[in-house]
Amino acid sequence: MRFDSPKNRLLICRETDITCTGGVVFIGDGHTGKTHTALNLAQYKKGHFYDTTDCTNLSKSVNLEFDYFILYSNIEKYKVTISSQLFILPGQKGRSEIGEGLAFEDAVDMYRNVRSINDVVILIMTYNLADVKSFQNLEYWLNRAIEHELISDLTSIILLGTHLDHGLFVTTNDSMIEEGKRYLLKSIEDRIGIKIGSDRIHSVKISNTTREGLDNLQDTVLNSFFHSFELIDYINSRDQVAKIEQKIINQENEDSFI
Repeated sequence: MRFDSPKNRLLICRETDITCTGGVVFIGDGHTGKTHTALNLAQYKKGHFYDTTDCTNLSKSVNLEFDYFILYSNIEKYKVTISSQLFILPGQKGRSEIGEGLAFEDAVDMYRNVRSINDVVILIMTYNLADVKSFQNLEYWLNRAIEHELISDLTSIILLGTHLDHGLFVTTNDSMIEEGKRYLLKSIEDRIGIKIGSDRIHSVKISNTTREGLDNLQDTVLNSFFHSFELIDYINSRDQVAKIEQKIINQENEDSFI
């Protein structure tokens, strides 16, 4: 398998260690839990979750918030390290007046200047399960993501529904979510010609209050990196090359004794 750019810039493999690097961007309406979710995701490396009262601890630049996270996994004999930069874009549409912080368009401009990782591996489109309007507004955020080139051949998408603990107030059902996924895939292909497979778009429901679904989110982030980088195919290809090289060495050794 040929491993083309930008993947070859974002993946390092040394014997049995693989490191994948890429950006994870949260996008969606304000007050949908983007920051709290990012805090919880980043803190997996420290073994605990943030409470709601801890949400001010994330590194931030006005209204552009960012942090780093590392996840570990294993594929066969390989230890896989996912090293990513998290960006949380504000949910205020358009641009802000001078002195009023940053709205989305302002933050995207800053994001391009401060990011150390240019490639968005995962776009997390966030909405409140108890606010159907925030789900419908994902169409707007998709348009902004396309306009600002936050989606590429490498990108996986997670539709993240928050406030799962609101129970009876949850108004966004599974059929709506599945329809939304189909709409996203078609819109992306029609507008920018990128065909995202079903293994690269996911739906996750969480509660940052009760922690329900956060393990699933972590697993989905890991799997999204695996699929975006086609790690299984890459490992199989690498192992196959190693076998061929070893076979050549063995043959040369045999010939030297003749």
